Amino acid sequence: MSKTLVAESADTLCNRAEKDIMTVDILYTNPKYPEDIMYDVICFHATQAVEKLLKSFIISNGKTIEKIHVLDVLQEAAMKIDNSFSNIKNACLLLNTFIPNIKYDDENTITKQDMEMIIKSLETVCNYPPIKAMRDSFCKKHNYEIITEIIADRVNLT
Repeated sequence: MSKTLVAESADTLCNRAEKDIMTVDILYTNPKYPEDIMYDVICFHATQAVEKLLKSFIISNGKTIEKIHVLDVLQEAAMKIDNSFSNIKNACLLLNTFIPNIKYDDENTITKQDMEMIIKSLETVCNYPPIKAMRDSFCKKHNYEIITEIIADRVNLT
């Protein structure tokens, strides 16, 4: 069985990641849905953003990557390019733990406490210097401002 590689460009993936980040920001700062549904959707977009940012980084460095959705595997692939990506391993592992909940489990809902960890992990990855530089470059190219303080500094999570 052959491996399917990501076909999107680094630019396309970064664009889609930025849309996921904007979705997280909008849903969390302007809630109008029941918490359990809102938190699941926010978590989904947070994990999607990190997945796309890691893939974008890998592809922008001339490498190929399989169409996978496991964040720690993507983080390890990024580490092969830049060993400092070990600094975001915990954030990727934490986000990975929620992926089965949001995709396959209606009983294990995400709590406010979970949201704090999810948002902090998203912010850690988004503002990690190599990722942030890539996002800055992408946003300059497309003439808009990135969200740097994802949510944690603007909303009381407790």
